[in-house]
Amino acid sequence: MSQVVRFLKGSDGSKIVLPLTIAYFLIGFVEIIAESNADISLIKLTKPLLMPLLIFIYWYSSKKKDLLFVLVLLSVWCANVCLISKTNSLIVAGAICILINRILTLYAVARIIKFPGYMPMLLGSLPFLFLYLYIVNLTYNELREGFILFVLQGIFLILFGGFCLGNYIMKSNLPNTFLLISTLLFTAAQFLLSMKLLYEPYAIFQPVSILFFVIGQYLLCRFVLFEERRKRRLLK
Repeated sequence: MSQVVRFLKGSDGSKIVLPLTIAYFLIGFVEIIAESNADISLIKLTKPLLMPLLIFIYWYSSKKKDLLFVLVLLSVWCANVCLISKTNSLIVAGAICILINRILTLYAVARIIKFPGYMPMLLGSLPFLFLYLYIVNLTYNELREGFILFVLQGIFLILFGGFCLGNYIMKSNLPNTFLLISTLLFTAAQFLLSMKLLYEPYAIFQPVSILFFVIGQYLLCRFVLFEERRKRRLLK
């Protein structure tokens, strides 16, 4: 139990980090329940709180704040807020925010870790490419006007997945494990949301995708914090 507490608190964190982390996962749990019950009022209350809490967790844990990573989390927040609505204009705005988030995330991670090389990245991209081609083949008719945005999101997710998996192949340490698991969870969440288009009566896809999203965002944050701490140790 003490190891779990230390993990949630983080070695760089102030005393406020642990309560913020507990609040983040508690709100995430409530959000999953709200999605399971299609409770729009509760979704509107909880979903916009997730990324601000994670921003505070990062801000109070980090000794050297990376504003680009804060922008990454803010783009996720914008997407979440837009996608709560069912209006077409806000759904398109949310999809654009997701695309911006994919680009910013790839750039932010590429600044932190070394390029793994073309061959590891190519090999790492293949599973994500095949999965995305499968998703596009299944959901082409349902995507309609959103097809181009979906494909653009897919391109950057494939590049990001290849980068992270290639990096893990070259160096399988704890931070890179967090990064890879985070990427796999994001990909799985995208897959489940795509399946929701095909099997709309099944309510399980949305809450499970939120579960993957909540854990994936947290692990991405921990990866960034681990790498910041490692670089500080190297500079000493």
